[in-house]
Amino acid sequence: MLLDLSDWLEQTALHTFFADTTRLETWLIIPLSQTIHILGVAVVMTAVGMLNLQLLGVRVTKQSFAEFSAGWMPWIWAAMAALLLTGVIQTIAEPTRELMNNTFRIKIIMLVIVVAITVFYRTQVKKDPGYWQRSGERRTAAYALASLSLVLWLGIVAAGRLIAYVGAIDVS
Repeated sequence: MLLDLSDWLEQTALHTFFADTTRLETWLIIPLSQTIHILGVAVVMTAVGMLNLQLLGVRVTKQSFAEFSAGWMPWIWAAMAALLLTGVIQTIAEPTRELMNNTFRIKIIMLVIVVAITVFYRTQVKKDPGYWQRSGERRTAAYALASLSLVLWLGIVAAGRLIAYVGAIDVS
């Protein structure tokens, strides 16, 4: 299925446009996309790092987690939108390198999990601003989720870098 998608993408006009670094009007698309992607990663890592550290008890502010997360969520979602856009551009430019790479697939699985954790954090405090402090069980769950989230975010960054060095799956 992903091989078929990769093969199809390589036949599209967008692939031809994004992948052509020889023409003056297109040569900056991929370097600019990669630069924006790296900046987006920096914003997301800063924001989710701050949120997870707050849940782990490392306080940088006197705000509650609900107030603190409300301030960071717009940054996270704006950066995630930029990451999605630049990631799609890079995938269209090099579909086999991305889609046929197990490291890329692992990165996407980890990303789905941490996005779900982040959404869960926010939905709980929207319903009840003190949700994560209401009981010992909730504090323990917050510690576990924050720890898992930090590990997965670091794994996503590592996987993102490894994609460049780990080859695509040989399906021949």
